[in-house]
Amino acid sequence: MTPLDASLDTSFWNIAAQIGVVPYLFSFFRVHYCTAVKQEIVTTDPGETSLIYPQAMLFRLLQEDGRLYLMEPDKPLNLFGTGEAHAMAVARERSWTLLINDVRPLQFAQAAGINCVAVPDFCVLLYSQRRITYSAVAGYLRRLAPTTSPALIDQARRLANALADERGDMK
Repeated sequence: MTPLDASLDTSFWNIAAQIGVVPYLFSFFRVHYCTAVKQEIVTTDPGETSLIYPQAMLFRLLQEDGRLYLMEPDKPLNLFGTGEAHAMAVARERSWTLLINDVRPLQFAQAAGINCVAVPDFCVLLYSQRRITYSAVAGYLRRLAPTTSPALIDQARRLANALADERGDMK
């Protein structure tokens, strides 16, 4: 499978890093970020503190090893937060997938015709492609409860359950 180009939003990165699915991303997507998203992910100022959050450290490591690509929008949107607006503009301008986990901007982007993948969707994709087990996808979806819209989780759970039922994984 040839990886698809995708525009990364902060909400997707932070939650995917938190539950541990970021390493799987690169089998499916060529991940592009814009400066506004990088600034939101790497939230600490090295001049003020040596503290680096795990999602920021992972971002830096993957950026340094060449798995993340810088891409700025031609015409940033003036909606939502700066990172979301820029990531959405990159996806729209280039007809790429938008990796986003915040439900309001995600719904806006979908209404604008942008293909979006939220973290729960990505977990189901991993299961559908047999990269993870049913118990793993169920566990990831449970771990998303504090940080992700219940509607996104419920939709993903229904898809995972239907697939598991079809495969006979729910015995």
